[in-house]
Amino acid sequence: MRLQRRRPVEPFSLPGGTVVVMDVLRMTTTAAVLMSRPSCAGVAVAGTPSDLQRLSLSVADRVVVSELDGSSFPGSWVDNSPARVARMSFGERTPVLVTTNGTRTLLFAAASQGDVLLASFRDLRAVARHIAESATPKVALLPAGHFETGEARMEDDLCADALESLLTGEEPDLAAYSARIRSDARVRRRVLNEPGFSDDLDLALEEDPGAQVLRFHPLDNGTGRILRA
Repeated sequence: MRLQRRRPVEPFSLPGGTVVVMDVLRMTTTAAVLMSRPSCAGVAVAGTPSDLQRLSLSVADRVVVSELDGSSFPGSWVDNSPARVARMSFGERTPVLVTTNGTRTLLFAAASQGDVLLASFRDLRAVARHIAESATPKVALLPAGHFETGEARMEDDLCADALESLLTGEEPDLAAYSARIRSDARVRRRVLNEPGFSDDLDLALEEDPGAQVLRFHPLDNGTGRILRA
């Protein structure tokens, strides 16, 4: 298996390979929490708010999950918060993720023509097992960071480091990674300034032994769907 690290800056091609997207705080964690519910068959994805209209979902049949201003979305909206979606009842409605960095990174990854998986600390071991069992020849690890600027985010890079360790037969020190993330100045500011973010952080750094592997299926250049692999 050939491992490589990418950034969502310059397009790349990986036909026949696997691309793993990490947006730990918070998109891939939120997706993992949503898909841990047996009642959730899938999560729709729109790269940007303008892509929402291209989804074959009526306003009544969806709940937008986004940290972007909820007043700009018609219909139901909830913050891109793993803790909040864990407590929310969606009924028959489909969650639709529209985020600043994560959903755009998924669509960027899909353009590589590789198999696109999501990863967070919650499902890291399940993703590592899936990749090992699939015997894919090429794997690209794609920490989302800040999509617009290409600036790295510690939590995404450490998630990629942990997955790389597992894929090469080493045991990552997840407790040390968690401590580094919690002490990061940007993360500490968010804990202080964003109500509920501390709960999100706890969920994001917690392993879920029952986690399933999630795959992104692009529908076009701006939309797609997250399903269980």
